[in-house]
Amino acid sequence: MEQLDQSAQRDGSKEVVAVLEAVINRAGYGWGVRELAEELGASRSTVNRILSRLVEERLVSRDVSGAYIIGPRLKVLSAALQEGHPLFAEGTKILERLSRASGATALMAVESGNPEQCFVLASVEPDAPVRYTLPAGTNLPTHAGALGLAILTRRGTAGLPEELKKYTEASMDSRTRIENALQSYATVGAVVSIGQHIPDAAGLGVPFTVNDRLFGSLSLSRPRNEFKESDIEAGAELLSEAARKLESLLTERAGSRNKGQVLPEAESSALIQRIAAIIAMFCSEPMAELTLQDLSSLWRTRSVATRRLAESAREVGLMTTLDNGAWTAGPTLLRWSASLGSGHDLPQLVDEDLRGLSGQTGETTTLALYDADTEVAHIGRTIAGARNVRYVLEEGEEIPLTAGAAGKVILAHLPGHVSARIGKEAGVSEQELELIRSQGWAATDSERVPDAHGIAAPFFVNGIIRGSVTVTVPNHRAAGTPPTELTSAVVSTAHRLSRLLTVKSARLPAAHKGKPGELESERDAAFAASQ
Repeated sequence: MEQLDQSAQRDGSKEVVAVLEAVINRAGYGWGVRELAEELGASRSTVNRILSRLVEERLVSRDVSGAYIIGPRLKVLSAALQEGHPLFAEGTKILERLSRASGATALMAVESGNPEQCFVLASVEPDAPVRYTLPAGTNLPTHAGALGLAILTRRGTAGLPEELKKYTEASMDSRTRIENALQSYATVGAVVSIGQHIPDAAGLGVPFTVNDRLFGSLSLSRPRNEFKESDIEAGAELLSEAARKLESLLTERAGSRNKGQVLPEAESSALIQRIAAIIAMFCSEPMAELTLQDLSSLWRTRSVATRRLAESAREVGLMTTLDNGAWTAGPTLLRWSASLGSGHDLPQLVDEDLRGLSGQTGETTTLALYDADTEVAHIGRTIAGARNVRYVLEEGEEIPLTAGAAGKVILAHLPGHVSARIGKEAGVSEQELELIRSQGWAATDSERVPDAHGIAAPFFVNGIIRGSVTVTVPNHRAAGTPPTELTSAVVSTAHRLSRLLTVKSARLPAAHKGKPGELESERDAAFAASQ
């Protein structure tokens, strides 16, 4: 592998993406700095610097052993991309219908930016004892197997070497053979691959267009002994209809962008923060098409620097250019999201923050989650404090919105008609709710837990109330008004959760921003000094 340190002289994007790639590809366990440096052919100081900055952006985290692992922000962004991109949101439904209709494994692949590779974006397996299985995120050769060959029927063989790797006896080992095969596939209307990548598998594939410069494929794959030539025509028509439907959805959504969306401007001129900004942008608005002027606003750069950064991001697959000159999400982001998935447990995502608050205060910390559909809140996570006298609240327990700090701070930030109705029924005054909103936190004394003081602050996802963070303190340690340092620590943690979980650049409610000029680090330092 080319020494990553050499790329630092040009831009550094390649280095950053290579580190993220390695962390994502090792989802089961983490990397040490020395081990990762050896893997990437880079110096330890370079890798350590990148990892440290990625940790600051929460794209990478450290586990209990100190190893570097996938960070919560990357998981949040992956889930957002899957929710908003038609390939994931609607494509998976199309695969489900294909699998039910055919009894085969239905797969979707997209080219990776490397002419010799594509990757599995999604897969749906049939309810059968023997199945063809390829997990999402798996890299595949484009010259062997139905998924890759189908992409070549539309993209062509440009970039392929003349001599190709043979995976099985049936694999085609030259570009010339591939080109001849592509001509024959045209008469069938689909690619047929029997044992070309995996000896005991057979597949039927068709291409589709993601955008001007990016292509994908759909396939039906099954064990080789179940493949029948008589099924090719019907299977090809089934796949072609699905590909047309998918292309229609992609065309319909192309260039879409939330009208209220504000470009998530990079917080500084540091390269990693600019990379984080482009990742956040295209995960929150996967079908957005940005101009160079948009990118200049996003990165806070001038035109020459903007173009250089954009071209660098294109080289590593974070962005793709379209025929109209616009820039859109690249295949690397799609592949990362396919690998990471979307079913991430919210309490696990914020566990590090909750433990930090509990360790900082020594008190029991609770995460409450609110369900807008049922208008019910429950305890999602409890971290017991280190003090001798502490309160432990059961996870999963429903909590009232009208008693206790955890519920009331949620109630205060619900839509006006909802909070007014619920508050009126329980006798909670609008004046109390307004005070909570104006100060950004709630404090209650023995309303839910006898002899306990609760201090809670709300957290938001895309500007909508999602729950609260609460510290529960015995009354003898918080008599009367809770200390400013304690409320500041709770508010600071809630703010961190909002920033972590928000992907739409929505502005936080004014009451949630803290006092003007008051930084998190200043509040944390003040609290630490008081202990």
